[in-house]
Amino acid sequence: MKTEEENMLYIKKYSGFIISIVIGLLLYEEANYAYTYRAATAYSDHMIYRLILSMGSGSSGWNGILFPILAALPMGISYVREYRSGYLKLRLQKMSRNRYVVVTLIQNAILGGLGLLIPYAVYCLHLYFQYGTKAYLNIKEGETVIMFHPELAASNTIAYVCLLGTFVLLAGVTFATFAIGISAWIKNTFLTLILPFVLCIAMAILIPDNRFDLLLIFTPNGYAWASVPIILIMSGILILTGSILFAVGVKNNEK
Repeated sequence: MKTEEENMLYIKKYSGFIISIVIGLLLYEEANYAYTYRAATAYSDHMIYRLILSMGSGSSGWNGILFPILAALPMGISYVREYRSGYLKLRLQKMSRNRYVVVTLIQNAILGGLGLLIPYAVYCLHLYFQYGTKAYLNIKEGETVIMFHPELAASNTIAYVCLLGTFVLLAGVTFATFAIGISAWIKNTFLTLILPFVLCIAMAILIPDNRFDLLLIFTPNGYAWASVPIILIMSGILILTGSILFAVGVKNNEK
């Protein structure tokens, strides 16, 4: 039997997951509304063009900026809650610290990834039923809309949507892991949510030519030179860093 406190922690965990999905859907639909009624162009009815703009390559794509917060919202702050409530000690009495770390990291990665992927998938279905699978590569001669593997977007729209969805899932896993790693050290809910976002903005501003812009993990269409290896390296570094921070933090906090 779970205690009332345990039930409350579970409710907060999954309510964060639902909130992340709802906010993600609202951000996509807000962008869709913006390009339909405020910034429509002759090519706004093309699925891939609309999807790319809504993900953050355009001026109204808030998902492409706020995704680190949405990735951390489902479970990235769960450690802070467990630590502050004292529930962490109870959990560590029932399982080894190593198992707790592994189970928590996996659960966190799954919920963080799905928290971003589900709104993306729902929005893609919306665009599919509204516009079909048309893909338009250029607004006019010399101005490219799709810069990340445009040949795939032109030849197989569904495969391209799945490719971008893979990076959306990866972004969720990456920033959820990094966030929970931070949480084991700062033990502050607000900072756990905001610091991954701040890191993304800082990297985008400070790194010359944006070669290591972390926003590209979510939406790689931002630059023609964005490559899968660079994105995987950036993601891998953050996942590894978050995992180490969490494992060491839990060990230190147990003392």
